[in-house]
Amino acid sequence: MRYTSIFILIGAVLMGIVMPKAGLCQDNVSELEKKVQALESQLNEMKAALDELKQEKAAAPAVAAPAEGQMQLVGPGGTLRVGGDIRLRGLFFDNVWNYDNANDTDQREVFRFRPRVFFDWKPTDDMEAYVRMTKEWFYGQDEEMPGYDVEGKDVAFDSAWFEVKNMLNTGFTLKAGRQDLIYGEGLVLLDGTPYDGSQTIGFDAIKLTYPHEWGTTDLIYSKLHENNADMADDEDLYGIYNKLKFGNTGVEPYLLYRNKNLDADKGVNLIAGTNIFSGANYVFGESLDPSPGEETVLLGTRLTHMFELNDDGMTLSLGAEGGKEWGTVDFTGSGNLPGAFQFNRFAGDNRVDRDAWAGYLHGTLAFNNAPWKPSFKAAVSYFSGDDPDSSDYEGWDDFYGQWPKYSELYVYSLYDGFKSRTGANDPDVGVWSNMIIPEAMITVKPTEKYTQSLRYLYYLADEKNSLVNNGDERGHNLQWLSQYVFNNNLSGHFLAEWFAPGDFYADDADDAFFVRFELMYKF
Repeated sequence: MRYTSIFILIGAVLMGIVMPKAGLCQDNVSELEKKVQALESQLNEMKAALDELKQEKAAAPAVAAPAEGQMQLVGPGGTLRVGGDIRLRGLFFDNVWNYDNANDTDQREVFRFRPRVFFDWKPTDDMEAYVRMTKEWFYGQDEEMPGYDVEGKDVAFDSAWFEVKNMLNTGFTLKAGRQDLIYGEGLVLLDGTPYDGSQTIGFDAIKLTYPHEWGTTDLIYSKLHENNADMADDEDLYGIYNKLKFGNTGVEPYLLYRNKNLDADKGVNLIAGTNIFSGANYVFGESLDPSPGEETVLLGTRLTHMFELNDDGMTLSLGAEGGKEWGTVDFTGSGNLPGAFQFNRFAGDNRVDRDAWAGYLHGTLAFNNAPWKPSFKAAVSYFSGDDPDSSDYEGWDDFYGQWPKYSELYVYSLYDGFKSRTGANDPDVGVWSNMIIPEAMITVKPTEKYTQSLRYLYYLADEKNSLVNNGDERGHNLQWLSQYVFNNNLSGHFLAEWFAPGDFYADDADDAFFVRFELMYKF
């Protein structure tokens, strides 16, 4: 009994101690529950406000991030980007037309200054309008012949186009206006204005693009020259170009038609005077293209493939392109031109058939993870030439590939507009025509900013149709190119070329040289 009484007493004391604390715990839990409910209410309010912000952002047009070095201004209904670049070039060349050390009329020391500014507006995700203006000044050309007019070129709109994606919900993208058309490696489509020395390259064109599961298909129409209201004397381009992708393999079949309705004797607008190069009683006028009329159909294909040879970054890239041309060449009226502009074949009233081929094959082995990231390229290019003994014209029509893709130096002796400097108009109507060109190039990157290339090309003639010699060796060309990226806005390069003429030219032909530096600032 005594122990029982003790246990009861202890139990009563403990109950007296515990019961008040239990009541307190219940009160605290009740208060906590109220606070949790208040926090849940505030959280729901915040979620509702956040949902409203998301809906407002989704309804507003997307604001594209500006490219590096470009200003962004918010425009009506979308975004407006403003930017541009400033290019400064200095160049020296000698003997590029006459290959004669005793005649310095083709020696130049020139500075070229070309600023450009663009406005790019995207009112919606599916619409864009783009305008770019440019002007170029030449300094050091005071000794140039009258009428060449390169000291100061007028302000030009080298781009002015608008684009509509998924037009009328058809999936087609329409791009119309002055625009760049660059396809593949520029074998036939790149420079729509080869007369202004890289100031502009645009085409006045309409392009309709349709995307599909294999790639894209482009329908192209361009008006290159509107000479008069009658289309019979204009120059037009029509084409369909496909870009297909199958894994690491690219396939680009295309069909092009160029209608260059221009009489040969209207290709040069002559002005009375004295040509300081040949002494003839004429100088250049408004046009520098004494080409005959041409209608050419081109069917071609470009193929590319890249192999990953190992897990250490070694790759092999292959590229090939080939095309077949049909059509006509109209030499009518060429006999009316001064001697330097006359064509030596098919003179008089002659319209002949064209039968031409061209293509290239190249491979580049790159060690992307090795020190200096070296790469080695080997290639061969072929452009058919006119056979003097046939009734057809086999010379390749390079369409709008008349840019210095092989050599900044050698292109000077090929372009039709410079024929008065060479003293005769050779049978090669195009720039890159009647050639076989094997080449090799090595490129290294000693630093992330510095790239160095050394390139060698050996020019051969497909046909021995030279006007001054009966050889098929055009010459050797060595090129040194140093490129440096200072920062995101400023880059530059230095290019030096040497050309040793072969037996396609005169026996006493001297070597030619070309040197250029460039600074490019983008803003």
